Amino acid sequence: MTMDLFLAVEAAIPADHPAAWLAVPLGIVFFIGSVYLLLWSSYGARKSAAITGVAWFGFSFIIGLFWWFGGPGIPAGLGISHLPGQANDHYQSGWHAFEEGSERAGYFPSVNNIAEFVSLEEYTGVAGQSEEEIQGNPGHADVAGSVSQGSDRMRDQFLPIDGNGVAQIGSERRTRFEEDAAASEPAGAAGRMTPFYTAVAVDDPYLIDDPTTGVRLARQEFQAVATFTDADGVPLEPVAVGESANWFSFYDPGQAWYPSALWTVSMFLLFVLSLVWLDRLEMREKRARTDEVTEAEDLAVPIAQ
Repeated sequence: MTMDLFLAVEAAIPADHPAAWLAVPLGIVFFIGSVYLLLWSSYGARKSAAITGVAWFGFSFIIGLFWWFGGPGIPAGLGISHLPGQANDHYQSGWHAFEEGSERAGYFPSVNNIAEFVSLEEYTGVAGQSEEEIQGNPGHADVAGSVSQGSDRMRDQFLPIDGNGVAQIGSERRTRFEEDAAASEPAGAAGRMTPFYTAVAVDDPYLIDDPTTGVRLARQEFQAVATFTDADGVPLEPVAVGESANWFSFYDPGQAWYPSALWTVSMFLLFVLSLVWLDRLEMREKRARTDEVTEAEDLAVPIAQ
């Protein structure tokens, strides 16, 4: 089972390969099946299935409680991270970037009132404090670390760049960038840096809790720049190309608990069903033994006479 899990997770077998889908089910079948076969030799097929179900689903239910709610030294939500066919981060928290005027922007009225966005310090309530106090505030540090991820998402969406350092932009926008770069090319430029076009933040991120949805929003202005190099390959001062733009992102707190909760509830229901089934089998066996004893006593009466 361990080897199957290793092969399913590592790059040796792609995630969409049939072996990756079958690794865990087969491991469970072999692990549980061996216990079931041992019980079968003593209790028969049906009762062994009921006993195995009670043991397995009861154990799985207890494990699910730890996955769902955590425990001493165990944070909550560290169990199952996703359901079959979903990405590993499907239920994880994260930021999602969008631009002004997009379809996603229509869900957040605050996008139309950028003046209401406040600085990070004002949002976390540490404005006016000393730098030492701000850095020592755990709430501020947590929000700042989260917002930095949102800032990266906005920058990547504003000017996406592939692994080769080429900006993934349309021909019209590229033409405008080229014209601006040619018009602002610094003296002594002999080449282009890779990547040539990059995005820089014009200001710090600003935050707001959207009053309609209650979702945390971040806003930041970005500017695309082009970087030339001199004859020795040393980067020169970047020059602005194109127009700056405000980008937004919203924070999705995620539902990391949901897969574990679904597992726990499912295992509890299966545990109860297995327990009821086992109880019915036990009661049936007791009735059968009672009937056998009663029938033997009835037959003994005429023989004694």
